[in-house]
Amino acid sequence: MSIAPLTMPTAHCSLPTDDSSALPVVTYSPESALVHPGKLVVEIFSDLWRCRELTWILFTRDLKAQYRQSYFGYIWLFVPVISTTIVWMFLNSTQVIQVAETPIPYPAYVMLGTMIWGVFTSAVGQPLASFQAGQSIFMKLKVPPEAFILAGMSKIIFELLIRIIVLVPVFIVLKIVPATTFWLFPVGLAAAVLIGAAIGFMIIPLGSLYSDVSRLVSTALGFGMYLTPIVYPPPASGWSSVIVQWNPMTAVVMVTRDWLTLGHSAFLMPFLVTTMIAAVALLAGIVVFRVVLPLLVERMGM
Repeated sequence: MSIAPLTMPTAHCSLPTDDSSALPVVTYSPESALVHPGKLVVEIFSDLWRCRELTWILFTRDLKAQYRQSYFGYIWLFVPVISTTIVWMFLNSTQVIQVAETPIPYPAYVMLGTMIWGVFTSAVGQPLASFQAGQSIFMKLKVPPEAFILAGMSKIIFELLIRIIVLVPVFIVLKIVPATTFWLFPVGLAAAVLIGAAIGFMIIPLGSLYSDVSRLVSTALGFGMYLTPIVYPPPASGWSSVIVQWNPMTAVVMVTRDWLTLGHSAFLMPFLVTTMIAAVALLAGIVVFRVVLPLLVERMGM
């Protein structure tokens, strides 16, 4: 039953067939698609635009299926952020760990950092997960795999918007007044998604063939959380400060959190550089993915 709705939008991914003169002419050539990268990029985005209805159907289908058999439904979206915040508040209050003073109340500091890191890690894993979930369809039908990935990324953004709701009562209880730059907070979150998506596209070629890649990435992200100032402020000195400063996600987390709460940040320049590099890397990753796609389909179909 789950495949039935997918047959309708596939018609929108191709030109009408009632007039043979309107059919596109496809020319196969041994020439690599990278010879004309501009044409390849236009083709990718053109395919995504033609399959926008398919992307929407996949997005709504996956969203409904995820919480269909859940009694608490969307409440589970808040559990990771709230539970992480409570754990670190307990550790800090009982002096099990000693965290330096934060510029905003510690619960809000941890909650915001966890939220930003969570959307980043979700964006890293979603491209590969969406690609593997849709491979049984695009291996048989003329459907761009990017439509499945875009639907998965849309689900991440939707869930993030719901999670932001929990910040309202937290700010009220802690008497935190958002800074005048609060409207830039979504920009920082978008940068976290952009960086995660760039990494996610890069790991698809190997990750779709070897499960070790996804396990390695998951382990690295778990370790990377403790190298990013999510539950503690950036160290002022020592070797740990060097590691944190060179961590590209430090700037993303700090700037995004500071835009909402402080209105200024000392990490703005590294944030801009990291975001620009991620944008170029994402575009390059999409192009490489489209080029190696026939080889991936061939290997997966064996």
